[in-house]
Amino acid sequence: MFGIRKSSFHPLCDLQDKHCFKPYYRVERDGTVCERILLDVHDISLREELICKHFLRNHVLVFLKEAVRVNILSRDNPWDFEVELSNKEQFNIEITSIAEDSSLFEKLKREERMVASTFVKEIPFHELKKINSLFPEVEISSLIISLEARKIARTSMVENPYFGKDRNLFFSDGSYGKEPFRNLIKKAIEKKEAKKNPNKENTVLVLDNRTVTYEYKDLQEASQHLTEFYESSSFKEIWFYTGYCSDYDGNNAEFSLGPLKLPELKWKVMIDAQKGISPDENGIVLLKI
Repeated sequence: MFGIRKSSFHPLCDLQDKHCFKPYYRVERDGTVCERILLDVHDISLREELICKHFLRNHVLVFLKEAVRVNILSRDNPWDFEVELSNKEQFNIEITSIAEDSSLFEKLKREERMVASTFVKEIPFHELKKINSLFPEVEISSLIISLEARKIARTSMVENPYFGKDRNLFFSDGSYGKEPFRNLIKKAIEKKEAKKNPNKENTVLVLDNRTVTYEYKDLQEASQHLTEFYESSSFKEIWFYTGYCSDYDGNNAEFSLGPLKLPELKWKVMIDAQKGISPDENGIVLLKI
């Protein structure tokens, strides 16, 4: 039995008591297998809320070092979050996902849609048909034919045959073109820069890493080419977020946050925090919070 190596983007924790994660196994051309643990949240709005909480947790523990109260002033108006802290800080948080290409991102969204369906006892008839079109099953196709014969309206709620079946194993073709990581990162930032939303200078941009083929060395290589690009950005700060697991309230979680753009004083805090800490085998300096 061959061994399975772990991606450089991998949690340190024991996943036994963790939630909202999905193992992803990538089989390379030489037959080796790489395990990647992905934060798996079936609702995009909830995923953004968890990332927001994880960012604020990091912000408080690394930079503020004191307890604060958080008030969400607005949601999607126009930024994902407008937050106010009890220390009088007020800023926006915008979250954007990056993945290998649109086809992989669509595959992940389809899988999330399927998993989301397992949590409800009834679903709209049109949703049952949609999920079965994405993941066809003979029995469910027969069920749909019988419901159509009964002239069930597309918006009618029907008994959900997926309910409780939350153990799913997905297979897909992994032949994605390996575009330089710096291109993906740059495109994601430029897309947000192009938005006409006001107050970019008071907005933190968080890149949600949903890739499965890139490693930490690719991020390092990208940053070597993009340092000036980061600094020229209108955004107040830019962070690279990789989620691994979390409870629905944001606790019992593991994630990593790497700064791409920071104000000078925050860079100094980060540098001071790394003193005396040796990088791991992947070149990552771990600040445990």
